[in-house]
Amino acid sequence: MADPAGPSASESSQNSERKLGPFVLKGKLGTGGMAVVYRAVYTKENREIALKLLPAEAHEEPRLVARFEREAEILRRLKHPHIIPCFGGGQIGGQRWIAMQLMTQGTLSAELKRRGPFPWQEVVQIGLAVASALECAHQAGIIHRDLKPSNLMRSQSGKIKLGDFGIARDSEQTGLTATGRTVGTFAYMAPEQVRGYPPASPRTDLYSLGCVLFELLTGKPPFEGSSPPEVMYAHIEKQPSRPSSMALDCPLFLDTLVLQCLEKDPEKRPRDASAVIVALHEIQQKVAEQAGVSKHLATGGPSALHLSADPQPVRSLLKPRKKRRSKETGKPFYERTPFLAAMLAVMVCGLAWALWPLSEQQLFERARVMLESDDPLQWDRAQREFLQPLRRRFPQSSHLADVQAWEDRIEMHKTEEKLKFKLKLGREFDSEGERLYARARQYEQFGDQVSALERYQALVTLLQADDKARVFVNLARRQIAAIQNSGTGHTDRLELVRGALERADGLRRDGNTLAARELWQSIIRLYGDNQELAPLVAQAQQQLDERK
Repeated sequence: MADPAGPSASESSQNSERKLGPFVLKGKLGTGGMAVVYRAVYTKENREIALKLLPAEAHEEPRLVARFEREAEILRRLKHPHIIPCFGGGQIGGQRWIAMQLMTQGTLSAELKRRGPFPWQEVVQIGLAVASALECAHQAGIIHRDLKPSNLMRSQSGKIKLGDFGIARDSEQTGLTATGRTVGTFAYMAPEQVRGYPPASPRTDLYSLGCVLFELLTGKPPFEGSSPPEVMYAHIEKQPSRPSSMALDCPLFLDTLVLQCLEKDPEKRPRDASAVIVALHEIQQKVAEQAGVSKHLATGGPSALHLSADPQPVRSLLKPRKKRRSKETGKPFYERTPFLAAMLAVMVCGLAWALWPLSEQQLFERARVMLESDDPLQWDRAQREFLQPLRRRFPQSSHLADVQAWEDRIEMHKTEEKLKFKLKLGREFDSEGERLYARARQYEQFGDQVSALERYQALVTLLQADDKARVFVNLARRQIAAIQNSGTGHTDRLELVRGALERADGLRRDGNTLAARELWQSIIRLYGDNQELAPLVAQAQQQLDERK
């Protein structure tokens, strides 16, 4: 959604709807610490959205204004399947706003009140979604600092998404919270947040994640009290109960992970969000393995295992009966030897079937179903559980071409996500392929399809014989096809940069200086060595210098 421009906010006296530029406010969804969120319609596209507004009184507080603008900037930077998408932000007639995806299925807090504790399997799935969102934020230098069930929402499809970065800390920017000051929600605050020291870190969010998982499992947070100071004291001094003491179906492995996240010392918590993701996947695997053994034991496993070690009793059971009167006459049929032997045979066959490795076709089909999802977490699981075993066990498989295409797709996605974070954090590139692709992608995102196409084609020509650069060659070929198919490969660079300067000037006038700065910096970065565009680059540099 483009940043809207329009008249200042006005309210109709005939009904409860408000008009704000191209937005029509339909009703209030909620109120946060410093802003109000409305259900709204973006009239240019007739699309329902969530519109976050900074109240008029907050405009008198420079710190609140700066924090609101920073939240808009953070949301623009964080693109992830489990983070609420931001469509734009700015200022209309003095009213600051952020437009976001409307989450129609409510918050986990409301869901918890309605249905009570969640099954542990669902808690693991939610944990994976939230941890992957935190991993994205942390890699971009963002610490959320207010993770709680009311900030976790479901989309229409049921996908969990993290929102409300209102008090998030950006390690790349000057802090907006004084050292030693407490920020957050008491029930989910890490000890260092309560004390105000040491500084919040990614592991601070992992403590809050532990609180959330604890509450989803048990129906209540790990620490409760009659007053905020009592809860804050508990976070610093008291040890939490084991979730399994209240959630009897909670596996020991999940119990242990939650308590590790709730360690008082940040150094004793999981290393990072990716470590939590790995641990949650391992929990699923370990519980599945345990369930297989438990099911075996519950259906007569001990005797079956004993009999397999000593086959003589089985043979004696299966011997033909003599035609004399059996001692079992009069016993119920389910206690007689033939029935027991038949049940034993069924059990052994069932166990063998359950433990038998998946066939080539089964591996392929299960991977295909997961890869049809738009969730990258499902792709990772498909590669780990099905594609890699298929390659290893069936090296001559007729499906190898499809497997290679899927693995290329997964690797391309991972590479692009990694590159996004590198560009945001200003880190050095690991290879020439990465550097060339990043440069071409920057031109494309700026709108210069001609320069992008030239650089993608040069990358393919230069690196197509280099196996180490295979993923970047694949990415470049994909983008070449997209540009050529779109019919937008003919752009006048001079007009493009002039238009970008005009857009930046419009953003500056609307008060959206962060977006304007991004445009000026992009012009300088992309065209700083282009003599033809030197006057326009100089204009962009002048605008930046005037606003330092």
